[in-house]
Amino acid sequence: MLTYPVINEPAQVSPAAAGSALGPLQHLIGTWTNQLKDTDGLPYSYNVMPLPQVDPSSPTGYILKNFAYYEELTFSAIHGSAPNRGGLGTQNCNVLFYEQRVYFAEGPNKNALVHAENGSLLFINDQLQALGPYGNGDQPGLGNQTVANSVAPTQQFNLIKQISVPHGNSILAAGTFQAHTGAPQIPVVSSLPSGVPTTQYGQIDPIANPNPGYTLNPNQALADALLAAPVTQFIALNVSSGNGGGGVTNIGFEQQHANVDQYSCTYWIEALNNATEFTQLQYSQTIMMRLPIAGDIISFPHITTNTLTKIQ
Repeated sequence: MLTYPVINEPAQVSPAAAGSALGPLQHLIGTWTNQLKDTDGLPYSYNVMPLPQVDPSSPTGYILKNFAYYEELTFSAIHGSAPNRGGLGTQNCNVLFYEQRVYFAEGPNKNALVHAENGSLLFINDQLQALGPYGNGDQPGLGNQTVANSVAPTQQFNLIKQISVPHGNSILAAGTFQAHTGAPQIPVVSSLPSGVPTTQYGQIDPIANPNPGYTLNPNQALADALLAAPVTQFIALNVSSGNGGGGVTNIGFEQQHANVDQYSCTYWIEALNNATEFTQLQYSQTIMMRLPIAGDIISFPHITTNTLTKIQ
């Protein structure tokens, strides 16, 4: 049985967890990929990637590698849940696994894989504590009995994102969600570091910085996508490594040369044209990297933004 992928298990005795147990995450299940702009045939996406470089041709101590990209992002529900038991109650984690593959959409390495990662999203709810290991005390079989005086726990954050990045980074972020009518107001986000020259961020370079407007505000790619598709309701998910005991860990080389110390991401799960199905997904992700530049440690935002459509 261990040869089966975890999301394609053999027949189970226990019934599968209801989709509603995933809360807002249920709308993510499936595969998402890009739509293209009519103007230039590129996706509604942008990546701002500062790289350290000690070289006479880069007197600022860093270079840029910015580009539009396309991706395939798949979310898969697992069978059941992952309960955390303790005290007088149980905190139940309802889980989506995800897999992401990102490709250059422009530049000399167009269509090459540039990034891949996997991880999980958890929707947490609070429950009473089951009596015994299977909810049936010390009796055989399964049951739904609970411990006397059991109290469901509470937590400030009911969304968790766990990330495994093959650069040698692991990220744990926590947050919350809200549902809204209408279209989201995409905020302006700055990609600029402080404490070093940033002139190159605003200068066009077809290789290193092809779209200075998106470089200075990567979220503009999301705002432009909203002009092409009328969003009538959405769910916003916000997670951060600064919430709920989250954090970032890095391997030794990364700690020395590109230490990631903060992570945050907002997802907008969107329905178009008054539909009830959520078929568009936007996100804006910021990773703060600490790069050693000319004897100082400078925090650089590494920002990625994209608009995706669910494959039917």
